[in-house]
Amino acid sequence: MTGTPHIALPKPRPVSRRGLTIAAVVLLGFFLLYALVVRAYQVEGELSTTQEQIAQAVDVEVTVEPFDFDARTNVLTARLRFVVVNPVLTDSGGRLNEGIRVTVSGADGSEEFRFAEGEPVGNAEVQVGTSGEIYAYPFDTHEAFMALSVETFEREAGGINQTTGELTSSIDVQGAISGWDIKADLSSLGNFPLADLTLKRAFSTQAFAIVLILMAISVVVLALIASLMTVTNRRKFEVALLTWNGAILFALPLLRTYLPGSPPIGAAMDIYLYLWTFVLAVSSLVLMVVAWSEQRKAEIIIEHEQLHGARHGA
Repeated sequence: MTGTPHIALPKPRPVSRRGLTIAAVVLLGFFLLYALVVRAYQVEGELSTTQEQIAQAVDVEVTVEPFDFDARTNVLTARLRFVVVNPVLTDSGGRLNEGIRVTVSGADGSEEFRFAEGEPVGNAEVQVGTSGEIYAYPFDTHEAFMALSVETFEREAGGINQTTGELTSSIDVQGAISGWDIKADLSSLGNFPLADLTLKRAFSTQAFAIVLILMAISVVVLALIASLMTVTNRRKFEVALLTWNGAILFALPLLRTYLPGSPPIGAAMDIYLYLWTFVLAVSSLVLMVVAWSEQRKAEIIIEHEQLHGARHGA
């Protein structure tokens, strides 16, 4: 009795209640995760301030507005806005009755801003050094501090600026930096107001980096599974599989450049995760080449035997 040879063809799976339930749970989880990331992105960069200094009447108010941070060089750039509160220090036109000198001190030194007598008080920019390790990306934390000293001065002969008195001042921190959450602790040491700043990457930035890394790992693991199935002869070798494995080696470096903040090569995530994705990708490519060589060898042997048998049969 002869029968029709069985041909393995994929058949549509029937839609079941279990399948619909799983699909609904997956979609719900996706939308919850999406809403969480979007919400975190909308509120990221907000500034939280802790006030420890005692509110009192001051001569000069200084507002610090951070607007840029380079984690690679650990440099925080901020805009300084000065407001002279004591009316004795200015005339009716807002010009100074005597010169004012503001000294901003940080971990990497001090910087002076002088406003001469007869001139209005303007704004300034300052760069403050921070401490922190970008190699802990995307969970790196950076810290900085700023201390203020405000004095009056007058220019003497020879261009020497002679201090004539000290002024009381206060410090406040406003504004935000995209991609960073900033916490400011305001206090004072004697007549010197202090601001301790802590910068952490926003949740959406961390989530974006983690998702990209997981995507890279997933693609490489899938390629490795395909290579293992091919090298163990559970699947037939196809040229497309070899092309796919080769393309992954070029895609991984490109995918890494999309990480927000451009972490330096050799960061902790490279040592713990990304380096090993390259190792697995290369291993997958090697296994696929071995599978191609072995299966092609078997095909040549079979073709040779068939050709040899045909000649003897003739």
